[in-house]
Amino acid sequence: MIEFQISTSGLEFDEVAKKLSGKLKEKLVERLTDIAFALAFWGAPVKSGYLASTIYKDEGKVGVGASYAAAVEYGTAPHDIRPVNGSVLAFEVAGKIIFTPLVHHPGTRANPFMQRALDEALGKVDSVFADLWLELVGG
Repeated sequence: MIEFQISTSGLEFDEVAKKLSGKLKEKLVERLTDIAFALAFWGAPVKSGYLASTIYKDEGKVGVGASYAAAVEYGTAPHDIRPVNGSVLAFEVAGKIIFTPLVHHPGTRANPFMQRALDEALGKVDSVFADLWLELVGG
């Protein structure tokens, strides 16, 4: 599982955020969480759709629950695959069934869709803050 927390900590205007009303700060985190969730969902690689279906948000957190999410996000090194239940692996290649006791997997390239979602959401903090300021404080 991969999960990140949205907060005002570390943002350029963190000192200002500390002085803001609780409601404004809460709304800022809520909106940024919604944005990060949407970006993660729509940015997730799609083969079956399962990975995207396990993306969730909860009180400033955005995460993904698929068991293979870390392998997608960070990639994998080359590795061997051996049978767990039985003596051979069976799979189809170009319409032919292959039986083998070992597969040398070349690894997979990282697809950091969650990190991209976080980075892009935090890149929108100024505009989200400005919109909220106008909505909640008046303008």
